[in-house]
Amino acid sequence: MILLTRLILGSLLLCVTGLLHARPIDEVVDSGYLTISLYEDYAPYSWQEGDQVLGIDADIARRFADHLGVDIKFLVRGADENVDDDLRNNLWKGDLIHRQSADLMMHVPQDRELAARNNLVALMAPYFMEEMAVVANTAVLPVLETFGRFLNKPIAVEVDTAGDFFLSNAFRGKLHPSIRRGRTFAEVVKLYLAAEVPAAMGSKAQMEWIAHQSSDIASIIVQPPMPGIVRTRWPVGYAVKHDSRDLGYALTDVVSDLISSGEMKKITAQYGVSWTAFE
Repeated sequence: MILLTRLILGSLLLCVTGLLHARPIDEVVDSGYLTISLYEDYAPYSWQEGDQVLGIDADIARRFADHLGVDIKFLVRGADENVDDDLRNNLWKGDLIHRQSADLMMHVPQDRELAARNNLVALMAPYFMEEMAVVANTAVLPVLETFGRFLNKPIAVEVDTAGDFFLSNAFRGKLHPSIRRGRTFAEVVKLYLAAEVPAAMGSKAQMEWIAHQSSDIASIIVQPPMPGIVRTRWPVGYAVKHDSRDLGYALTDVVSDLISSGEMKKITAQYGVSWTAFE
């Protein structure tokens, strides 16, 4: 019985010590800095150029730090297999090697099922509506009403994304020969800019970003019917540790002000992206 009790207490201790210390808003302000997690290679939302962290999410994050009157530290990391893993690695547990975590993570889907599965974090304040779309070179594809055009035209997509899964299953797999997969979004951009493909698929913001980069290509953004796709649009916001909700709530006013003042539209417009109101 004593051994069993020790085993139970030991297991509980491991669970507790597996959680990283949460920093409520007072501690963040007293420390003088706010650590915010961003995705790498995720233009136009976030990416790095040398020591510079750029993108829509990075600009919004800076507004958060300014509101609190603190400096900002960016924790820029690649995406894991799913958002649940990203929340674990970036917020409540930290990475396996350094156990480093952030106070807040940007660009988290606002989804009830995701929230229910991750009770160690709190999803906060949606600030952007994601949508699926296609960017197309009008010199090759002046009209794009259906994905059937890609039965004989190539289209680029980042591997293992919603767009990749959709294209792989569309028309009973008949588009497979036309799919050009990039290991990263940056590779998809290069394929389009080099005119190796006349179209690419991803989030609408990403496709607008590609069009913004390709000033010598007459591009259009279209959203043909996508039968069978899991979701065509979803809101994104930020997340904090479940016991740092006061920090999360304090920043919801910043999001509201950015939207109501039109500043959010100005931020996204710098990257060629049209801000879409969330529902």
